[in-house]
Amino acid sequence: ARKNLFYNNNNMEIWNAALQKRNLKINVAKTKVMTIGKSETSITIKLDGKEIERVETFKYLGVNIHKDGREEVEINDRMVNASKLFYALNNTFIRKKEVSKKTKMTVYNTIYKPILTYGCESWVLSRQMESKIQALEMKYLRSVKGITRRDKMRNETIRAELNVKPVLENIKKQQLRWFGHLVRMEDGRQTKRIWLAKSKQKRQRGRPRNSWNQGVAKCLKERGISWNEGTKMAKNKKEWAILVHEM
Repeated sequence: ARKNLFYNNNNMEIWNAALQKRNLKINVAKTKVMTIGKSETSITIKLDGKEIERVETFKYLGVNIHKDGREEVEINDRMVNASKLFYALNNTFIRKKEVSKKTKMTVYNTIYKPILTYGCESWVLSRQMESKIQALEMKYLRSVKGITRRDKMRNETIRAELNVKPVLENIKKQQLRWFGHLVRMEDGRQTKRIWLAKSKQKRQRGRPRNSWNQGVAKCLKERGISWNEGTKMAKNKKEWAILVHEM
């Protein structure tokens, strides 16, 4: 642990020195430290004698990263943002008869759905999360139709009438697209090295957590493709694009 702490501090000083040569400076107040893993790790990183704040969550490029590596915080944040948008638009826009369904669905496809699914390429969804996402999807679509759950119209019927595919299918498409990028990526790229890395920790008791690879394997299986077959197909960018867009 002490050895790792030395390397972490040393790397920070090297990075700071390299920036200073280019007249740049690290803002210590805006810089944060976070360790990701199942076990608690005490770590202190300093720069110019000042301790950098340690956090449990950090937002990077609009995505919340949590210290335990789980996506629940980020996915919940996506759903909260989508809910806020829905309630802001519902009475003033979505339920207005003067606004055409085409316009309402344009807002759904270009604003609402992207807010709900931003960063979904890396999500590992539980059934509970899938159910919540679908509920938010249908809440918007029912409002466009001018109905409620009491009307007991099937989700498939509503989507068919509005000519829209399930948002969960869109998430699967994005994950398969990202899978293709990973497969074609050069082995030396840090992103691919992390994806292929295997944990050396002893598995803890209880049911193991679902992995991103398992989610992708399930998507492939739904299309009658095995993991090995999918890996071979993904190496051909055009062939893979056709497969993904057929969903």
